[in-house]
Amino acid sequence: MRTDKPLVILGGLAAGDRERVRDFVLRLGAPVYAEPLSGLREDPPIAHLTITAGERMLARAGIDRVIRIGNVPTLRFWRDLDESRRDVPVVSYSRLPFAGLSRGEVNSLDDLPDPTPAPWQATGNGQLATEINRILDDEPQSELAMVRELSRSIPHGARVYLGNSLPIREWDLAATREPRGFTYEANRGANGIDGQLSTFFGQCERGRENVCVIGDLTAIYDANAPWIAPQVDAPFRIVIINNGGGRIFDRVASLARIDRKLIVNAHDIRFDHWAAMWGIADRVTELRPDAGASRRAWERYDALW
Repeated sequence: MRTDKPLVILGGLAAGDRERVRDFVLRLGAPVYAEPLSGLREDPPIAHLTITAGERMLARAGIDRVIRIGNVPTLRFWRDLDESRRDVPVVSYSRLPFAGLSRGEVNSLDDLPDPTPAPWQATGNGQLATEINRILDDEPQSELAMVRELSRSIPHGARVYLGNSLPIREWDLAATREPRGFTYEANRGANGIDGQLSTFFGQCERGRENVCVIGDLTAIYDANAPWIAPQVDAPFRIVIINNGGGRIFDRVASLARIDRKLIVNAHDIRFDHWAAMWGIADRVTELRPDAGASRRAWERYDALW
């Protein structure tokens, strides 16, 4: 049966595939959720199709099918398609054979078809995106606002590494949409907190700025990684979002009744002496958001929905 409201989700894409994918989404004319790893999140030609109000927009948009292009997405909505949204048909086009769900066919990205135009708009996306930015303007010391400001300050053309879950999600929601020529890398998964700094050091590229954005617990888990720093022949910067624990669990509804002490791993650790020990004090930036400002920002964000 022909459907009228498809949604395109763009996961990780190789640079050589982006032109073809861009052409597909432009001809389809449907809303697009582009993750940073797609390389098309800040792409000007598809900006009028891109959902910019965050992934919660997807649940209220009234979609009736999902077309995933690229690697398995990291967003929570993708998992919802295997749980609360099993009524929504899914088809994938990827260089990898992984469905990432318990259902849905996976086709080669080379078999991406000529689309039948299905233009429609996710009503309210632009207004909600404006409201979100207003919240961050009002709470500059909140974590989301700091992530937005960080994204604006990183040099054009930088290689940006995101890890683990919360930095990926917050960047996806709050980072600038200005096209700054970033190349993105990220790592997330069941054991995604392990080895993040080591992975970053291993993928640093000569001739450009390399920026790692991680959380405090992720930094602690790989605290010995900077031993290799003297051998890294590339400019790099490590940005640690230090919110005093695993704050992603504060926003997991299924854990609401569990004692926070058991899952947040709260701490008072600072990273200045750690950076000095490894001789990289001038290459480590520690963001310390105000807990009250972050709470207020999230409460206002939640109230939008």
